[in-house]
Amino acid sequence: MHPDQLAARVSALDLAARAAAPRVTRADPPPWWDDAAARSPAGHVLQSSAWGGIRAAGGWRPEYIAFGDPLPVALVLWRELPLGQRLAYVPRGPIAAPGDVQGLGRALVALAGLGRQRGALFVKVDPELQPFYAEDALRSAGFERSRQNVQPVLATLQLDLAAGPDALMAGFDKDTRWSVRQASKRHVVVREATSDPDLRSFYELYAETGRRARFITRTWEYYRSVWRSLIGAGLATLRLASVEGAPAAAAMTWRCGERELYMYGASNEVGRRTFASYLLQWECIIAARVRGAARYDFGGIPLDPERRDDPMHGPYMFKKGFGGMPVRWVGAHDAI
Repeated sequence: MHPDQLAARVSALDLAARAAAPRVTRADPPPWWDDAAARSPAGHVLQSSAWGGIRAAGGWRPEYIAFGDPLPVALVLWRELPLGQRLAYVPRGPIAAPGDVQGLGRALVALAGLGRQRGALFVKVDPELQPFYAEDALRSAGFERSRQNVQPVLATLQLDLAAGPDALMAGFDKDTRWSVRQASKRHVVVREATSDPDLRSFYELYAETGRRARFITRTWEYYRSVWRSLIGAGLATLRLASVEGAPAAAAMTWRCGERELYMYGASNEVGRRTFASYLLQWECIIAARVRGAARYDFGGIPLDPERRDDPMHGPYMFKKGFGGMPVRWVGAHDAI
C-alpha cells in the first residue's frame, strides 16, 4: 500500500474509532460483566472476569470495555514490554450479540483505535466466529490475519442438542454407542467433582495423558488456580469417571454462552480399557442439554480431518463418533 493510501486509511479508522468510543472502560469488572461477556449467547469463558483475574496473576493488566448497552464487550489484556512498549490481546473476543455484525465491527474499530492511541505494537483478537461472518468486519477495522495463534483451536465439531437423549444416542456411530454401553457394564461410575483431591486426580490423569500424547502440560499449581477459579465462578464443570473407586478418566467443560465446550480430557490405561471416556462424554452431553445449552462443542479437531499425521487426528476420531457438524473459526487477527 502506498504511504499516502496508508495514511488516509489510518485517518479514516481513527475517525471511526472516535465514533465507536467505548461506553464503559475500567480496570475492575462491573457487576454485570460475566452475564454479558461469558453467559450471553455468544459469550466465552476467556472473556470472563475470572479469566481476567487469572491473567492478572500472570502479569497481564486486564481492562473491561463495553461498546454498547451492554454488548459488544471486550476483556483486553495489556502486557508491558521493555523500552516502554506494550501489546494488547483480546482472548476469544470481542463478544457481540449473534447476528450483530455492525456491533462487532464497531468494537473492532474501537479496539484498533485504542491500540494506536496507547502506542501498542499491536492488538490481537481471536473471536470464535466463522470466517463468512467475521472476515469483512476484521478487514474493515484494519485487522490482518496473524502469523501466531495464541489459541490453537481453529476448527471444531458442534452437536445440536435440540433432540432428546434417545435421538442423540441414535446419531452416534455404532461403535460409539457400543462403547458408551460397555463402560456401564464395566462398572464405570461418573460423578461431578469439586474438591482439591478431585482436582489433583484430574491433574495426574491429564499429566499422564500429556506424556502419552506428547503435548505440553503446566504445573499443578497453575492448573489448580485456573480450575478452582473457573469452577468457583460457575463457568466450568469437572467430571471424574472411576472404576472400583479409582480415577480412570476426567473431563472439564466450560459454559460459553449457548455452548458447552469440552475443554480438557484425560484418561489412564484403566480408563481406556473400560471405555470410561465414552460414558464420561455422554454424561457431559446430557448435562449440557439439561442446563439449557443449545450446542455441545467438542473442541479442537484438525483443519484437514483426512491428515492422519495431524496430532489432533486421534482425538478427532474419538469426537466424530458422537456426531456433530464441523465448524471453522476465523483465527487470530492483528491490528499492527
